[in-house]
Formats: sequence, structure tokens, C-alpha cells
Amino acid sequence: MGVLDQLRNEATRKQESEFSSSIEGQRLEHEYQTAILPKMQKTYHFLKEIVDHLNYLEKAVEVKGYSNSYRQFGTLFQTKYQINTDGYSGVGDFNRIMQINVTFVCQGLGEFRYSVEGNAQVEQEVAFLHSKHIPFTWRRGVEKASFTVTRRIPVRFKFEVDFNNSKINLFINNHENFNAYSKTFEPEAVNDALLDEIVRFMLRQDSDFIRLEITSHDKHRIQKRVEEERRLRDKLLEEIKRQEAKAADSRAEYVLFKKIKLLAWKKKK
Repeated sequence: MGVLDQLRNEATRKQESEFSSSIEGQRLEHEYQTAILPKMQKTYHFLKEIVDHLNYLEKAVEVKGYSNSYRQFGTLFQTKYQINTDGYSGVGDFNRIMQINVTFVCQGLGEFRYSVEGNAQVEQEVAFLHSKHIPFTWRRGVEKASFTVTRRIPVRFKFEVDFNNSKINLFINNHENFNAYSKTFEPEAVNDALLDEIVRFMLRQDSDFIRLEITSHDKHRIQKRVEEERRLRDKLLEEIKRQEAKAADSRAEYVLFKKIKLLAWKKKK
């Protein structure tokens, strides 16, 4: 193959790849505009009204025993709800929502102090508090450090568009015991019932939302896989029975053949 032919082939492959990418991009954009964006707009309206009512009512949710590891936090109160899209203080482009954030704080009075020994443990403690955005100061000694922590824990519920997979992700940070949760939803699964379930969890009215880890989509997928495995197992059992029957027939033929051979031998004698 000459250089010109090689370059032609490479150019053709690149054009085909670009065309394929363009078609896939158009498909994903269509999915976003028709299936995902309306759900994100609905989610924003629903949560915006929730936030407005909570702030107007000044309704503080009591949070007891937030953390097993940091019992010094004591009883906290959940307040100061805010909502924004795509990192803006309010709403960015309402016709291009890619992210919705609901944030609030769990806070109590004053501060508490404790010490951590060992350089590695001190570094881990500093990294942990920074990662969870907990207000604190610390003073380092020779082999230990003293920490002063403010009783204020920021919490975030983030809805984010997974554009390439045409899904909606939910990330929850610091809601309880500094845990991080994540869930993925098909656009059609995002309805009033689901949003109400999420808000009930947000307001600590129940934990059904987190306990129910398997979505209806996942249940259907698992059920389908179980049915396929059952069909494969039944097919395998049928094949085993068929092979066993064939082997039994072969053994019967062999025994009959031996008997005939034995009779023939006796007649010769």
C-alpha cells in the first residue's frame, strides 16, 4: 500500500469516527432535552418550594447522635436551607440545568476540643476534617496535636445529570455520621413520590430511601437475569438427562452385545 492510499484510509476512518460521534452526540442531546431536562426542572421546582417553606417556617430539625465517632457534637439542629443550580447562587440557565444543589447545616452551640497522638493519625485527622468541610483549628505539638472543632456540619444533596448515560445521579454528603451516599435514576423514575421520599429522608422523618438500595429498574434487571439463569439451568439439566439416557442406552446395547457374544461362543462349544 502506497503512502497516499494509507493517508486516504486514515482520513476515511477519522471521518467515519467523527460522523459516528456526531450522531451519538445528537442522540444524547435529544435524550437530555426530551427526558432529562424536564425532570431536572421538575426537581428544581419541587425542592425550591420545599426550601422556601422550611425557611419561612424556620423549622429546625433536631439531630441527636449525629456521629458515633464524634459524640462531642451532641444534639444538633438542621437549618439554613439553600438551593442553587450549576454552582450559581440561584438559578443558572433554566433551560440547561445540569446540577441542582440543596444545602443546609447541622449546628449546635460552641466548640469542643480533643487531642490526637501520632504524626500519621494527626495528618489523617486534618485531612478528614478538611474533606468534610468541618470548621476547626489545630495546634501541633511534638507527638500530638490539639483540635478545636466548631459544632457545624454542612450537608449537601446534589442532583447531577449523567449526560453520557442519560441518567440522573444523586449524591448525598454529611447527612448522617459523615456518610456519603450515591444513587442513579432513570429519568422516568424521578416523580413526586420519589422526590417526597428523598425529602422525608432529608428531614430525617424516615430512612426508607437509603434502606431501599435496589431501584425498580435494578429489580427488573436482576429478575431478568435470574430468569435467564433458570432457563440456562433447565437447558443444562435437559442436556444432562439426554446424555445420561444416551449413556444408559449405550450401556444396554453393550450388555446385550456381550450376552449375544457369550451365547454365540457357547453354541460353538
